[in-house]
Amino acid sequence: MATLLDDRSREVLKSLIQLHIATGEPVGSESLARSLNRSLSPATLRNIMSDLEKLGYLTHPHTSAGRMPTDEGYRVYVDSLMRQPLPARDALAIDSELRPRQGSSSEVLETASHLLSRLSRNVGFVVAPALGGTAFRHIDLVRLVHPRVLVVMVSRTGLVTHKVIELEEEMDQDQLQACANYLNTHFAGMTLSAIQARLLDLMREEKTLYDSLLKRVISVGERAFASEGEGASVYLDGTSHILEQRGFEDMDRMKALFKTFEEKSRLVKILNACISGSGIRVIIGHENPDPDLHDLALVTAGYPLEGEAGWGLGVLGSTRMEYARVMSLVDHVARSLATALEERRT
Repeated sequence: MATLLDDRSREVLKSLIQLHIATGEPVGSESLARSLNRSLSPATLRNIMSDLEKLGYLTHPHTSAGRMPTDEGYRVYVDSLMRQPLPARDALAIDSELRPRQGSSSEVLETASHLLSRLSRNVGFVVAPALGGTAFRHIDLVRLVHPRVLVVMVSRTGLVTHKVIELEEEMDQDQLQACANYLNTHFAGMTLSAIQARLLDLMREEKTLYDSLLKRVISVGERAFASEGEGASVYLDGTSHILEQRGFEDMDRMKALFKTFEEKSRLVKILNACISGSGIRVIIGHENPDPDLHDLALVTAGYPLEGEAGWGLGVLGSTRMEYARVMSLVDHVARSLATALEERRT
């Protein structure tokens, strides 16, 4: 439908949406005329606004003389009406907070969600894939007091996980290193679920009975690569920002929304649907897959990986969010986070 708009109608729609984003109020013809420096008369603007309403881009709430954008109006605005680079100070802040080498991968992901929230004044989130769908890159095994062994595992995306396992057979550090070398040589690039299947195959092979190294590898591997039912991780920051948004005074609606935030499996399913594919994606109002998010908008960036589950991040907030700025913010955080994770795996 956007092709039905001439340049003048596009400019009016753009200005009206920007005024509504700034004020949260319905926009009347007089305030819109002032915004356009009176290049169009209030009477002309009323006619154009009426036409935009008929096309489904504006709505006329209650008895107000002003109009507000619909989800469809925001969609036109997002798709074709604005461009805005991220301010240099924000880009520098993002890079300086994400790029230091110290800190675990989970701390980096948590920092990314905090940056998205702080710089957008909305909810920021990062979704990391379930462990079983992650491609393995490298493993280190460190001997602790028997029967405990520290496992340090690096995924292909640069995520680093630590876990302590227990082994029946006591092994010295040289034997553990031999197991790690075997695992790194034969399993690098495979997902954890595929590795578990391969270990089961090795257990069934008779040569295992005569190969002490392979027996140790299987013993270590089946414990080190056990996903223990872990699902995707969600790093969420800034849910209180929703309460500050105009138009979110309905307590029943707020309870339903915060219940969604608290139900991890449901939240992961919603967010994964929104971050599918690559590049920046904007989901507005009723485009959201969950009814409890129909008053909200999401700006997301997916990071798909061939042969394994990828990660994604984004911002969730009112449909009145500053889309141009938030899209630039999400894009920069995604790029900076990818670089930070890459640096941690090299």
